[in-house]
Amino acid sequence: MAAFFQRNLPPGWTFAPTSNELVLKRQAPVYALQIDAIDFQTMGKNRLLEQAHKKGRKINCSIAFKLERHDDIALVRQKVRLYKEIRADIVKAYDRLRLRHVCRGISLQECAEKPGAAGEAAKEYLTTRNILADKLEVTPIYRIGTLYLYPQRNQCVPASIDWYVTNTLLPEGLRILPFEAGEEIEIIFRNMEQLKLWE
Repeated sequence: MAAFFQRNLPPGWTFAPTSNELVLKRQAPVYALQIDAIDFQTMGKNRLLEQAHKKGRKINCSIAFKLERHDDIALVRQKVRLYKEIRADIVKAYDRLRLRHVCRGISLQECAEKPGAAGEAAKEYLTTRNILADKLEVTPIYRIGTLYLYPQRNQCVPASIDWYVTNTLLPEGLRILPFEAGEEIEIIFRNMEQLKLWE
């Protein structure tokens, strides 16, 4: 396990394994900033960072996994199957309500505040998603040898790549700054795809 993370963590990140937990930690803090999508796209990098220092929330960014060894592969498969079914139902609700089309370029929360059909569709989806996300159990998504890695809830990951959909540490619309921190998290997740239990 140590060799994998030594090879695949971006500079400025450390990993600390114990017998039952693994924590990936960014040495420098990050800022979580609530900002409209339009402002985020139009403001320059320096101005965004300035806003983050003034109005953002300073976070020590870490990503934790519970570690377990399993001899009962059937139990692991059952947890993963249930997890995948719930995630698929969330995607189906999003597609059925055509939110990619009706909420173009804005967060679902912003879209839910719009009047008319778009706002109603976004509200319905958010309600459905919350009900389904509550059913998502912490699941073994990755494996190294005989160790299964269970990503914990509410970690320092953007909502777009959160395992459990509704991240209360970094909810939708909250941006991680500096930009490099978000890129580092994406690199970690891309590299961890090699450890995923399913395609």
